[in-house]
Amino acid sequence: MAQEHDAGAEKCGGFILQQIRSSVAPYQQVFSPSLRRIGDWGWPRPDYVCYDDNKHVSYALEYKPPMQSKREYVCGLGQTITYLQKHTYSGLILPERADDGFQIAAYIKDVLASDVMKNTPISLYSYKPEDFSVSILKAIRGERTFTASASATDEGNKTFWCWWRDMSFYEVYDLLKLSFQYADLEGDIYTDHIFPDFWRRLTTGKCKDFEGHFRHVQDSSPGSYKQNYRIPFEQLGLWTSKEGKLSDVGFKLLEIGTRYGSDSANFKNALSYLILTTGHHIDLIHAVDEIQQSYQSGTSMEFKQILDDELTDRGLIGKRKPTAVTTNKKGSYIRDELKLWNKMGLLHCTGNRYFDPQRGLSFNWSRITDVLTNGKQW
Repeated sequence: MAQEHDAGAEKCGGFILQQIRSSVAPYQQVFSPSLRRIGDWGWPRPDYVCYDDNKHVSYALEYKPPMQSKREYVCGLGQTITYLQKHTYSGLILPERADDGFQIAAYIKDVLASDVMKNTPISLYSYKPEDFSVSILKAIRGERTFTASASATDEGNKTFWCWWRDMSFYEVYDLLKLSFQYADLEGDIYTDHIFPDFWRRLTTGKCKDFEGHFRHVQDSSPGSYKQNYRIPFEQLGLWTSKEGKLSDVGFKLLEIGTRYGSDSANFKNALSYLILTTGHHIDLIHAVDEIQQSYQSGTSMEFKQILDDELTDRGLIGKRKPTAVTTNKKGSYIRDELKLWNKMGLLHCTGNRYFDPQRGLSFNWSRITDVLTNGKQW
């Protein structure tokens, strides 16, 4: 059910984003064509979030799948209202009818047209479940002065997919164990205990990379490393807060690693499932696979640049700063994601190479399908 929900949110949210970016009335509403998709990994967590680089406002969308009860769809309206606590605008995407045939989208439209609700900065959309064609039933008319708290300048929110920088599955397990070790302590246990312990391991050759080799990190500035390891844990929901306390999902993943090993198929499969679903990497993979259908040939860096340009044109990432482009400071948005997919077995390889100069990436769809199907069990 979760996969079907996410796929529906992706289709409807993507359509709405493209209509706004193309200035199509009445979808455009109060937004500029510079609207793009971002992430929001906090609570409450919307299904699809956008940020307007021109107006500096955010837009959070709640999607509800078909064949649900009227109660579920009314609850969706409540969720949409709560998003206004941290986002400038919000929207609700509903099927035309509830599971009993009741015209729920029309009903919610009447609710939003009432004296109490008519001025709320909320959009309403309906869709046909058979083809996910979307219609707008209520547009946002007046601009809101509220400043969104979920900023697209936050490193963790810049991409809609889980941000990853070379953390191996061995290190994921190490951090889970440290989180459990310090679970009874108060305060920010990640800053005070987890990361200092992990940093000592990292700089004394006790942490393993993807290949199982011990890393030899010699760096006197641990700040960037602290962020690199913290952000994915928050975005995958392995912690209940930024303090480093394990969530139920984190405990479960730790249990799998303890029982089977951090390099076991079970642990890798469970982590891959989280990365694909909660981390939205399956959405990114579908976008990359679609883009590369028109790819001809080139180097790996040229391929990544093509991906960056097309993802930017589609509003799926923001434009890079001119200085980053001219100095090649960060190379590209798509960086360690490809290595991660390779190490998780999501790409076909020729020898040790997963990039083909003639066709780009060859996704291991049977492996991806198995992970998504079997991941529900844990």
